[in-house]
Amino acid sequence: MDSNWLIASEKEFIDQISDAYGYDSNIRHLLYVMIPAFIIKYGRGKEKQIKNAFREIRITPSNHKEKYIKAYYSSRPIRTKEGYTTVKTVVLQNYQETSLVDLLDNLVHEFNHAVNSYLQEIKETKNYLYLRTGLTYRIYRKEDLSFVKKTSSYILEEIINTKQTEEIINIIKSFDGKNREIENTIYAINSETSHKYSSNSYYLEGTICKRILENRTFINTLATLRLSGEVYDIEKWFDDITGEENSYKKLNESLKEIYDLEIKYTTQKFWKALTLNKIRSISEDVMRIVKKFDRNVNFR
Repeated sequence: MDSNWLIASEKEFIDQISDAYGYDSNIRHLLYVMIPAFIIKYGRGKEKQIKNAFREIRITPSNHKEKYIKAYYSSRPIRTKEGYTTVKTVVLQNYQETSLVDLLDNLVHEFNHAVNSYLQEIKETKNYLYLRTGLTYRIYRKEDLSFVKKTSSYILEEIINTKQTEEIINIIKSFDGKNREIENTIYAINSETSHKYSSNSYYLEGTICKRILENRTFINTLATLRLSGEVYDIEKWFDDITGEENSYKKLNESLKEIYDLEIKYTTQKFWKALTLNKIRSISEDVMRIVKKFDRNVNFR
């Protein structure tokens, strides 16, 4: 796909949404490279889905400071005459002090959640609404739309989303630096990053899961199902391959526990060794499941 042609063809659309939302030049110029990169990543057949997400989801810069969450994608339910829909935004925290590359990483990461949540976003039961973010669901009571919980698969969602963020940013880094529309942006991005971009988000969890993240059966299947919204059979598919009942559930619960312990480890003053030992023990459980899945598939 000719990236220069694609960048030129998407400029009018990007200018329209940037004018409508009042985006500053930093966001506008990052969108010049982001949206073509998303289309290259997912294919022209997904262009409508990608552009609808960028059209419908406003980017909201904020100077609120948060230690662990630099940006987030928000989708909250509202009740309409026809049923239920969602109001969505991408919030960029600590905006004034964020470097260009961190801003790019945050935007790509959060919009990748959004693009992979666009189809089949809402699932209803008698008493609850399930709002999908990639592989995971946030659950709300229908009577008052109060939040109940999110399913434990959100750490696996973050790990996969981080891997895809790296892929999209590396597509951007490959763009023609002599293209007038983007030359300053590409120069700045390449000046601040190494030859191949790697994100430090969810580094520990991604390292533990590295074996299945490099397994083509696993990563290609989940990437396809996330994008289409058909995530309801993943647990059975995973368990059938491992031959172990509840292995997908155990994988997700363990990853969540590791993440929670990692946060605890960075904040506690005493008994840090105990926390670290627990992280190691649970990591071994995850790697056992990962190895079993990897060993049992034919296409790696």
